[in-house]
Formats: sequence, structure tokens, C-alpha cells
Amino acid sequence: MTILSEIQQNYNRLPNKEKQIAKYILEKSDELKNINIKELAEETGTSISTITRFCRHVRCDSFVDLKMRVNTAATMVPSLGYDDLFEEVYSFYHKVIDNTVKLIEPAKIREVVQYIQAAKRVYICGVGSSGLTAVEMSQRLIRMGLNVISVNDPHMMIITSSITTKEDFVIGISNSGNTPELVTALKNAKKNKSKVATFTSFENSEMTEISDVTIPVYNTLFVSKRYFANSQFSIMYVMDIISMMLLQNESYRENMEKTINTVTDEFH
Repeated sequence: MTILSEIQQNYNRLPNKEKQIAKYILEKSDELKNINIKELAEETGTSISTITRFCRHVRCDSFVDLKMRVNTAATMVPSLGYDDLFEEVYSFYHKVIDNTVKLIEPAKIREVVQYIQAAKRVYICGVGSSGLTAVEMSQRLIRMGLNVISVNDPHMMIITSSITTKEDFVIGISNSGNTPELVTALKNAKKNKSKVATFTSFENSEMTEISDVTIPVYNTLFVSKRYFANSQFSIMYVMDIISMMLLQNESYRENMEKTINTVTDEFH
């Protein structure tokens, strides 16, 4: 795990002043090498002593050590020679994927795949944009012949989770990791002895404390705050990996091909 990944994963545990420093570093990691500790304090509205404490919290010996480790971890995006907007979008996607790859552990991804295959039913839950991701993933798994339900209404999420069983697998999707209704739903599922997985940007959150397995992803808000920048892109990247792993199963692959052929034949 790089220093940038470590800062993100510990973000929720930091005091508010130190969060300002973390936010600046995550958003502008490529600029840190050009400023000194006094300038960073001014940029973040903090103090030199706060920055020093922050360095200790992220296991750096000093501000110089922090700068060196951030510089090593920062993603260098090659220029495509396009105009500013094209370059900005390309840079966004490049950074999100690169930083997500540094966070994920293949063994945990395989664990999620095994839970999906073993479950009698799979529930995929999310609110807002995460709810749309839940729907997309459920449709993929349904086409493989799996018994999957997506739930994105907060009230139905709580109701449905109250009747899960030990044979079910519940996936919670939330960038923040603290969506109240989702946390309640996952707690309900755990009470029913269901296996639980979470996809989130912050490992130190309420959701992850409940989970049997956590899949960390890079938070896109640390790359871009544009209104139409895809906040779910890092999660969908991991979902693509899971989908491809499942399609290595011959039965799932045949079911997927049947659905493709059915739709193709219908419109020809």
C-alpha cells in the first residue's frame, strides 16, 4: 500500500484539521514536492505543529519523509496531446484505476467470488449512485443464472435485510462507508448470519466493522469534483474484475451467451 492509499484509508480517523491536510495531499499530490511545510500550513489553514502530528499519524518520520513518499507514490499520467478537457478526463480515469489497483488485494476479490458462487441468494445494496451500481452488477449476475436481487430503496433495504438467512450473501456499496440505512441493513444481515462484503473508499468505517470481507477502492472525489465525473468508476472497475472471474465458470458463461443470443435473435 502506498502512502496515498494509507492516507485515504485512515482519513475518517484523523482529526478535522488533519483531514484538511490529507485532503490537500490526496487531491494535489503532484504539487506537494514544490512547497515547504510553512506553505502547506497556509494552503490548508492549519499549522506547522498540526502537519507534524499528521506526519506521525501516517507513519512518516518528518515532513521531508512525507514528501519523498508522496512523490514516489504519485501517479504520473502521460500526456495525449489533446486540449485541456480531454486531458483532464483521461487523467481522471488513469489516476482512479492506478490508485485502485494499488489498493485491492486479489485474494479478497477471489473471496467475494467464492461467496457469490456459494450463496443461495445474493443481495447487492446501495443508495443513490451506488444504487445504480448495484442494479448494474445484479443484472450481470442474473444473466449468468445466479439468484441476485439489487436493493436501492433505503426502506426496502432495511426490510429485505431483516429476512436474509445464513445461506445468503449481502454486498454493500458505499464510497463513504457510513450510509446510515446501508449500515443498518448490513447489521441486520449479520444478525441473520449472512455473509457480508463491502465496497468502499474508507476501510475504517461503520460498514467495514460489520463485513466479512472489505474491498477498498480509490475515492474519485480526491481526483475530481466535476459534476459528471463518474463517482462509481473505481467500484465498477472492481465489479468488472469480479464479472470476468465468474465468467471463467463454464455454466455461467453459457448462461450469459444464451441471454446475448436471445436478445440478438429478438431484434433480427
